[in-house]
Amino acid sequence: MTAAPSVQREASAGVLPSPAEIRAQVQRILADPDLQASSARRKLLQFIVEESLAGRAERLKGFTIAVAVFGRNDDFDPQTDPVVRVEARRLRRDLHSYYITAGKRDPVIISIPKGGYVPQFEWREVETASSAPAAPPPPAEVARPPRNWLALALIAAVSLAVFALFGGERIGSWLDGGDSAAAALQRGPKLAVLPFSSLSDDPEHAYFSRGITDQIVTDLARFNGLVVLSLQPAGASRESSEDTKALRKRLGIDYLLSGSVRREGNRIKLSSRLVDARSGNIVWVGSFGDELTPSNVFEIQEHVSQQVSALIASNYGVIAEAGQAEAQRQPPTSLAAYDCVLRYYAYQKTFNRQEHAKVRACLERAVELDPGYADAWAVLANVYAQEYRFGYNPQPELYDARERSLAAANRAVKIAPRNPTAQLMLANALFDRHDLTKFKAAGERAVALNPNDPEPLVHFGLRLVYMGEWEQGLALVTKATALNPEHPGWYWDPVIFYYYQEQDYKRALVESQKEEMFRVWQFLFRAMILGQLGRREEAQPAIEAALKLKPDVPETLWGMARIWNVPDGDIEHMADGLRKAGLAIAPAPPAERLGNSSAPSVRTAPAPAPQSPADG
Repeated sequence: MTAAPSVQREASAGVLPSPAEIRAQVQRILADPDLQASSARRKLLQFIVEESLAGRAERLKGFTIAVAVFGRNDDFDPQTDPVVRVEARRLRRDLHSYYITAGKRDPVIISIPKGGYVPQFEWREVETASSAPAAPPPPAEVARPPRNWLALALIAAVSLAVFALFGGERIGSWLDGGDSAAAALQRGPKLAVLPFSSLSDDPEHAYFSRGITDQIVTDLARFNGLVVLSLQPAGASRESSEDTKALRKRLGIDYLLSGSVRREGNRIKLSSRLVDARSGNIVWVGSFGDELTPSNVFEIQEHVSQQVSALIASNYGVIAEAGQAEAQRQPPTSLAAYDCVLRYYAYQKTFNRQEHAKVRACLERAVELDPGYADAWAVLANVYAQEYRFGYNPQPELYDARERSLAAANRAVKIAPRNPTAQLMLANALFDRHDLTKFKAAGERAVALNPNDPEPLVHFGLRLVYMGEWEQGLALVTKATALNPEHPGWYWDPVIFYYYQEQDYKRALVESQKEEMFRVWQFLFRAMILGQLGRREEAQPAIEAALKLKPDVPETLWGMARIWNVPDGDIEHMADGLRKAGLAIAPAPPAERLGNSSAPSVRTAPAPAPQSPADG
């Protein structure tokens, strides 16, 4: 790799990278084991780079690329077959993800500007190793659990199975992405995916079922809580209970996903089911349908795959729900590290103060037992942060909650820099410290690492909403709710806040009624909305409930909201609604200096949910 100082000199002189340096960068990108690009997109990258270096950039049109890269015939019509346009868009996404993770220190940037297929090459300045910031210290040691608990909870190391090839690609596991031996531990269930069968009469339609299987396996592999196996078409073509048992015996799988695709005229229908290989029971059945045209084949594949993978593999998906229910039936002191993480996500649905303390103790034991488990460190960081955000079970005599949260998040990222949960919780910890520049950088990394996981989308999105960047924030939240229809109620918080700040109080009231949780901010927002609607008498039960949960709300509202980087203009709007509802909110106290905060002092849309368990 070119040394950073020489890179900086050439960049300042306006010199472009040489062909040799560009080719070296291409190989560096393609060698990244976590690059999500398919074999076709890898070929596309190499083709457009080589054509540009050979001086044939003007030939990089849709027709040329379709024939040379995607094997289309001379009758290719880009108006009816969008393969080049769609794959180029996906390649742009792959490159973006690479450059904010593995390639964040690479000196040569390769990009594909929108509107064409001609790549662009440029230098970027990178820090030298000597100038890189030192790694933060790990959190203070937690109390060592009793040895008998360790004996019960000890997890045996499990070697990852060598994944089968499907469509010429090797599908890997996104467990942690770390280089340590701990990354070889299986800390979640093992899911096998059978090729989806085509039920259409025309054999040519089989391409869609192959494509959807490939896309689903790729999207599932992004979720670090699963070990994903893509099974070859060899073996039984029809699934039976014996097949499932045989696969479990041979591969040690916990779940088996299968499905079929049927095309009738212009209508495509995909049916899928998830089987618990341990019991043989069907635990989930899904059906998806859409109108199919030559121009939307790839969009439908991508959309369906996103829905299936999120419903099955997200932290509130089918598999996690089953594990959470089992973990909740056991006392925390007997849980293994992975079970403690599951218990955390079960707690996130209720935000029960007593359960918070139990989850914290469980996770502290988990990282003691398995110090290389990035997910456990990440969610523990969030549990510590809730001591500060919500006032849950604080221990100020032992540690500073914000400092410990940041240290745990940094520990998670150091173990597994490509783990989206680790990056997400680092973003949250930075948000709590009002370092909004670094918060946004870490949040963008979390979303890029798994753009189909509702958790990074909603956590990052709602914080953007609260700090005033509502357009991008609401787009992320909307996608998260679409991917996970069974999401926790707090997913609606930023939507409620947006309509309130837009003074669309009737719509805000409708959205607030979708929540079933009982939290102080749920009651406060209902009260302020009713106050703005002139329905003061109806607001009284909500005010009473809020005061029962937090008697000092009138004096602390401003501080509660500023924790979430809510602009003062929006807090005043919230206070105004509460005053109209009959709650005497104190005037704004002097604003503390909020570190490296970029939050605007006034904004034209959404408001916040400070203490609302938006976080988790």
